[in-house]
Amino acid sequence: MMRALFLSLLLAVAGSGAAPARAETPALAPDQAALRAEMARIHAGHVDADALQRIDSDIATLHTGVAAMDATSTSGIAGGDLPQGHYPSLKAAQFTTPAPAASTVSVTDTSAPTAAKWTRLASYAAETPKPEAAKAEPAAAPVAAKVADKPQRTYVGRETCESCHQQEATNWAHTVHAKVFQQNPRTELQAQNCEACHGPGSAHVEDPSDLTTIISFSKKSKTPIAEQNGQCLGCHAGGQRIFWHDSVHDSNQLGCADCHNPMTTFGARGLTARESINETCFQCHKAQHAEFARRSHMPLLEGKLSCTDCHNPHGSTTAPLLKADSVNEVCFTCHADKRGPFLFEHAPVRESCLNCHSPHGSNFESLLTAPRPVLCQQCHSQFGHPSGLLTAGNMARGPGPDPRLIATSCQTCHVNIHGSNSPSGARFER
Repeated sequence: MMRALFLSLLLAVAGSGAAPARAETPALAPDQAALRAEMARIHAGHVDADALQRIDSDIATLHTGVAAMDATSTSGIAGGDLPQGHYPSLKAAQFTTPAPAASTVSVTDTSAPTAAKWTRLASYAAETPKPEAAKAEPAAAPVAAKVADKPQRTYVGRETCESCHQQEATNWAHTVHAKVFQQNPRTELQAQNCEACHGPGSAHVEDPSDLTTIISFSKKSKTPIAEQNGQCLGCHAGGQRIFWHDSVHDSNQLGCADCHNPMTTFGARGLTARESINETCFQCHKAQHAEFARRSHMPLLEGKLSCTDCHNPHGSTTAPLLKADSVNEVCFTCHADKRGPFLFEHAPVRESCLNCHSPHGSNFESLLTAPRPVLCQQCHSQFGHPSGLLTAGNMARGPGPDPRLIATSCQTCHVNIHGSNSPSGARFER
């Protein structure tokens, strides 16, 4: 017992003698947040050459069985933040805030502030670009140099524009844009008047012959169509133009200025490029213009309809830019009596009105795609009906009139061809 007490006393004395030495070189506790950030960065794949070398060294060390870390790497990590034996090359000193110099701060002065200096690994993410960014630098360098060489454009004011473009200013003064921009601008950009759409004009004033220094909307414009349309969509996005992107007009590189002229008032509404919506559409759609001139046609040329009554030129969920989800839904907006529901439905009618009708115009009655009875016999055979193929010559005024085709051909008997609610209307008869 006495021997054990003597040994304990010797150990206590030895420990008290070694304490000043440890006080002179205190162990530095690692910055756990910086250490975790370094490990997360490595596991995310963002490593540099030094990190790769450390990883290779760690793998070789682990496979050779040398898993012990040195005294520096184990100090302060016994709490379990970094398991001993893993990543031997990650030194704890690399993630610590250095202690103040002994010449300026006393060892016992614990209240003195430490220098806010991070180590190489802790500051790596902020100083070194990621590999992806480094790869993109060579391609982006010429673009950045080109942008740097291009002078910064500034606004010059409406009066400067009008000093040269007097005729355009006179025409524009009567438009809705002029009234909004000059009298009640909603944003600072709209308050710039001409430059709200054409962009800052300082470079254009210096060299008016260079059409690339200003955003123009004419046929000889050097401005890309996407940039032209982007200027318009800056204010006119959404609403009817929600489906403009990737629509058939957008895919064919159609510019807003191809259909609209915001610099003057040609049309009654919409600042169209021609006197009416229909004339504006007919600039490109020549075939449809010819269809409306046929014997039986929709009353569009008479002014009772316009193209936008059925189509949305700014985009739609349907291929022909319809204003509804299907052809039938568009037709039913006017022909509500054909909507149904019916007790006995005619299958081709329910499928699509275009099975029998041409939407713009036809040389046959009621916009039919073929004359009756030829149209009906495209689907209906002679079974269950008097045999013999009936043609247009069998009509009442033909060379071989058939009594079954007097008056309105098949519809002389099958009157309710779009559908019937009669209990005896299975054959769409009276």
